[in-house]
Amino acid sequence: MTLSCGYDKLGDLVSIFKSCDIIKILMAKADFLKKRAEEFLKTADYHLREKIYSLAAFDLEQTLQLYLKYYIFLKLADFPKTHDLIELLKGIGRVYKKETAIEKILKEKPNLISDLNQAYLTSRYLPVEFSKQQVENMKEFVKEIIKFLKSYE
Repeated sequence: MTLSCGYDKLGDLVSIFKSCDIIKILMAKADFLKKRAEEFLKTADYHLREKIYSLAAFDLEQTLQLYLKYYIFLKLADFPKTHDLIELLKGIGRVYKKETAIEKILKEKPNLISDLNQAYLTSRYLPVEFSKQQVENMKEFVKEIIKFLKSYE
């Protein structure tokens, strides 16, 4: 993605406008995404302990969605306006030139990704329940993706 000013990465903007207020605003937005993702992960732990599995699943979906958007934002100073984890994962692959690694994840974990995508809607609007095992598997997957993302910091 190219920004309207012609630059394609937040790093380009930082180097050009080091003291510019727009950079402070952009970084505050990025920090907010990461902070909120971390809060959702903590909330998922709480809901898991309390055996509120549908909300734990929702929290994990939000954790992953916001982390993916955060890492895309770090490169592009923007993020896709989608909630679809598959699209966001593919976006990470494109932005970080890791399409092969992302395709492998998509092929190996389609059910987990589908469950997380489903949790986004069903935990709020439909009487769908998740098992403890499903949520624990989601949590393990989300943590693996976070570790994968952090390796590119």
